[in-house]
Amino acid sequence: MSTTEETAFSIISLAGDGRAALTKALKLARKGDFGEAEEVVKEADEHLMKAHRLQTEELLKKEADGTLKDPFNVLIAHAQDYVMTGMVMKEMTSEIINLYTQIRAK
Repeated sequence: MSTTEETAFSIISLAGDGRAALTKALKLARKGDFGEAEEVVKEADEHLMKAHRLQTEELLKKEADGTLKDPFNVLIAHAQDYVMTGMVMKEMTSEIINLYTQIRAK
């Protein structure tokens, strides 16, 4: 990546793909397709982990060692927010799928 803005957009894209997959997983679970829902959660996790790695390697480590070329800005804050909320959404999605599974089992 050559600029922090490009890095931020990549992070937003990856985290956004993860969040979209989690929404799909919730819809699948609501319909009772738990196996597919779990697979989609795994797909979402891959996107979110890629976003988190990019955030860590291209922003946080470089900021810490003084090699980050561009200053942090609102776009980077937005990208970090997308990663964080995506990770929280993943945890909640897993819990909701578990609840749907228990409800359907009764």
